[in-house]
Amino acid sequence: MKFEVASNMMLQHLQLIARVIASRSTLPILESVLFELEGDKLRLTAADMANRMSTELTVNNIGGENGTFAVPERILLEPLKELPDQPIAFEVNTDSKAAQIAYSNGHYTFVVQDASTYPQAAALSQDAITSVLPAESLMSGLSATLFATSQDERRPIMTGVYMDFFEDKLVFVGSDGQILVKQEDANVRSSQRSAFCLPRKACLLLRSVLPKLEGNVQLTYDNNYLHIELGDYTLTARLLEGRYPNYNSVIPTSNPYEVKVDRLQLLSGAKRVAIFSNPATSMLRMEFTPDGIRLSANDIDFSVAAEEHVAADCPADMNMRIGFKSDVFQTILQGMSSEEVIMTLADQTRAGLILPAENEPGISLCNLLLPMKLIGE
Repeated sequence: MKFEVASNMMLQHLQLIARVIASRSTLPILESVLFELEGDKLRLTAADMANRMSTELTVNNIGGENGTFAVPERILLEPLKELPDQPIAFEVNTDSKAAQIAYSNGHYTFVVQDASTYPQAAALSQDAITSVLPAESLMSGLSATLFATSQDERRPIMTGVYMDFFEDKLVFVGSDGQILVKQEDANVRSSQRSAFCLPRKACLLLRSVLPKLEGNVQLTYDNNYLHIELGDYTLTARLLEGRYPNYNSVIPTSNPYEVKVDRLQLLSGAKRVAIFSNPATSMLRMEFTPDGIRLSANDIDFSVAAEEHVAADCPADMNMRIGFKSDVFQTILQGMSSEEVIMTLADQTRAGLILPAENEPGISLCNLLLPMKLIGE
């Protein structure tokens, strides 16, 4: 079989789907990309043990033959990165497994693999649920919550983003037990109540494709797998098993103090002061008074310290000191887009909430952060 395609187009599609391929796989064939040629349509597929991503592009089928084969990802990507954009011709003999890629001033040859050993895509059950939502909503929810997910594989269900579908909204949740981020999107409706937890790697794969899309995406899922249509791309991901904790039960509803502050001023101050914190704890102390917020940090071992004042609208009767983990606090502020944020607090032992002062239409974002114990208090 022989076909031609633009090198840059091939490279762009390969680079996206190749992110699925694991650095080490128990199945050697999963280190390869599956090619399926049918007429002028070429389908490329990459997979690991839990995810499968495919894309389709139009080619010039010179020989008119159809066929399938697999090529190790490294043989394709590295040479294509060095080629200027130009037509390239693939010529593959599926009997001898000999292959060649020819371009304007050269060619290189390699051996393809038998496509019959490539794993088949997982099939969804007959009672699978289908939901349609804007690509922008999915991107917004994943971006807002993914950073808060856990890295601890001993609690697998906490390593992914939980998507909870209601008839009048879609809720995204990410938590590692110390922080929790919840975003509600009232722009998304669902015909029935359902939920699933999407693994971190699948979320990262989606975030690499979603910015290129406009309009809606279709999600089809059962208890085990999610299949999502993303324009020219499709992703099938194995869902995390287990019961996700009741996220609403840990969100305080009666924090008496509300502090309104400029997000960028608070973020900049936190970055500067946190440089002087103890690397082992990364504690950022915050003292709230009617005059504003005093940020401070110190490292006794190296006799360094920093202190800074940030203007804020604090209640007249507020006088409180709370410690937060500085890197997490900064990450939360960086992930928000509003000019001002509202911090709702009770005392130094209970979780605080960080909310945007202005929400996008239909969007409600809530960041929960547990305080750190202040030594000597």
